[in-house]
Amino acid sequence: MSDVHEFDALAARLDDLIYSSEKGELAISCFLTPKDVRFAERYLRSKGASFLLFGGYADAERQRVYILPDYMAEVTDALTLEEYGYSAEIDAVELFAGGFRKLSHRDYLGSVLGLGLERSVIGDIAVWEDGARAVVFCDAAMSGFICDNLCKVASDKVRGERSDVRGVSLPPRRTAPVTDTVASPRCDCVVAALCSLSRERARETVVAGLVEVNYECEERPDKILAAPCVMSVRGKGKFRVLSLEDKTKKGRYRLIAEKYL
Repeated sequence: MSDVHEFDALAARLDDLIYSSEKGELAISCFLTPKDVRFAERYLRSKGASFLLFGGYADAERQRVYILPDYMAEVTDALTLEEYGYSAEIDAVELFAGGFRKLSHRDYLGSVLGLGLERSVIGDIAVWEDGARAVVFCDAAMSGFICDNLCKVASDKVRGERSDVRGVSLPPRRTAPVTDTVASPRCDCVVAALCSLSRERARETVVAGLVEVNYECEERPDKILAAPCVMSVRGKGKFRVLSLEDKTKKGRYRLIAEKYL
């Protein structure tokens, strides 16, 4: 399915949620991909809707959209919805493995979906470096089911405990710092610096559709980037550009970024 058709379907779902909010109800979406979240933000702003985004913790990639009725328009935190008789409807399930083997994100995700759950009811899955522990963010209605039925991941036994998202501990995000200077904040210049490529090779990479900026394909080498932003370069990794504004005495831009490990 093309992105256009995917976004058409998402727009229709968002319209249904807007309609519910206009009747005085809090309307909550399923977990959306980062690309869908970006579309939803633009679409809902164009419709003048009041909304929140939340995925269970700060900086979550997969998030739910909360479209607010008029009387809740001032709410800015999904964790305060209880004041209006609602909840974020997200639980955290902590999974503890036996340590028989080093489990990966793919192992945990595959086993959770192997229970017959749709991907849309599962948010991010955070995995400790040793693979012996993970946190699954999910629709609150599914947390008990996961705890009761997920007994094995890959070839290792696991046990699950339901936790409130407010108190759950998460593994530190593993990153490596990247610093450099670039002649311009153009996309191809930044890709060249992040991935140690020549300027021409970086331009070819962008034109080939191998680069995403904020989870959307960017094929324009001369696109001016603004920090902060997330960049993914196929075959090279994922980066967060933190700063791209300060200039050196020679007029070059200081690039401060981090690479996800």
